[in-house]
Amino acid sequence: MAHGDQPIYFEYPVTPTPRYGSGRPPHLQLHLLIDRGRARYSSTLTSFLDFEGRFSKIALGPEIAREPCWNNGSLPALDSMALYALLGHVGPKRFVEIGSGHSTKFAKRAITDLGLSTQITSIDPLPRADIDPLCDHVIREPLERVDPSWSGDLESGDILFVDGSHRCFENSDVAVFFLDILPRLHPGVIVEIHDIFLPYDYPSPWNVNLWSEQYLLASWLLSGGDHFEIILPNAFISQDPELRSVLEPLWTGLGLKVGLWPGVSFWVRTR
Repeated sequence: MAHGDQPIYFEYPVTPTPRYGSGRPPHLQLHLLIDRGRARYSSTLTSFLDFEGRFSKIALGPEIAREPCWNNGSLPALDSMALYALLGHVGPKRFVEIGSGHSTKFAKRAITDLGLSTQITSIDPLPRADIDPLCDHVIREPLERVDPSWSGDLESGDILFVDGSHRCFENSDVAVFFLDILPRLHPGVIVEIHDIFLPYDYPSPWNVNLWSEQYLLASWLLSGGDHFEIILPNAFISQDPELRSVLEPLWTGLGLKVGLWPGVSFWVRTR
């Protein structure tokens, strides 16, 4: 096992397999709920074209220190563009990350390019990249060890970017986020949760990860759907030819090969 890994033993067999997507229909109720906002998604995607000139100055690769690049292996092109563009359009006072790395690089690039006064806070016990110099505040502790009261300080228009362990266990970062942080957020806070495939299941190749985060988000949405306004469901957009086509010229112009899943971020605004 790699350093930090630990075995988990279950008393009952676990057979992860996609129930939705991967050749099967999506979850019907989630699909209907998400599909209601397609005109809003199209308008938001179209607004990304405002930044085409800025995007063209970001390298395809390889990774260079603290500079963003499109082919980074962690933050797909649609997710990177959404982060940059939403920062540009909203101009938040605070950008808080739970899990840092390539998202930090894109956020800092947007802040610098566009002359924003946004402050970056990184909450991550061990970032995968040397991003501390890009941040205004760093908390190098697991989320579950951090007093969650900070989330009540976020104001309307601030952005919270969540890319943690993706697994819900007792006292895991996912459990803390959904139970202790999300309910504290004031209306108008923009929240991104990464690696969300709704209204589809996690793809078959990801079964070994035993991720569970998106099922908590699905439960929130299915409980009435009035907790959030969905801004961008990037996996849904990735599988919708009409919505996906909005940015195809941009991807082609930048020389990006986006593949089956050009984005897996799920963006919402709290109500």
